[in-house]
Amino acid sequence: MSKWLKQFLFGIWGLLLIPLIAPILDKWLEENVFSKPNGVAATVFPNATATTIFNNLLALGQQRWFKFALVLLTGIVMGVLLESLNRRSDERKAFELRSLGFKFRSLSDNIKIRTASGWPDNVRDLRPAILSAFISARKFDLWVPNEHVYQLPDASFLCEYFRCVGRLLEDGHFERANSEALSWRPFLDKVKLS
Repeated sequence: MSKWLKQFLFGIWGLLLIPLIAPILDKWLEENVFSKPNGVAATVFPNATATTIFNNLLALGQQRWFKFALVLLTGIVMGVLLESLNRRSDERKAFELRSLGFKFRSLSDNIKIRTASGWPDNVRDLRPAILSAFISARKFDLWVPNEHVYQLPDASFLCEYFRCVGRLLEDGHFERANSEALSWRPFLDKVKLS
């Protein structure tokens, strides 16, 4: 929905709320503003005029068509708000998943460079980042390897897992990334641990 249409919708809805607020505002003005007969408000805006306006607004609020229009527009406004919140939530989730994909790919590159001279000893300082990536992935229900991955003879499994799943996440293919992550599970189960 376009921005100006939302503003128009909310403006109309706000105008429909005025007759509902009028009795409360009338009572407050009677008690606080018009109770002083020599006050500036009483001089500029006489009590009789205010009473006429508020009575007309109250009568409008009692009309059957008005109540129907208010309920209908309230439902539309709530629907627009929920749709907008849902879209923002989806956009935030997509951004977080793309960021996770970038993190996976970076970890793949770092592990590949570091393990040329020894696995898993040369990646001890990367373990917190790897654990953080695994925790983030679990939050989105992606399958991640367990601690047994550090007992593998080399880091190729972890590097390829991070590279493949990370590329799909970065490209926005979230369902395929989930399937790809699950496809790595049997490989970890079959590999003999060192």
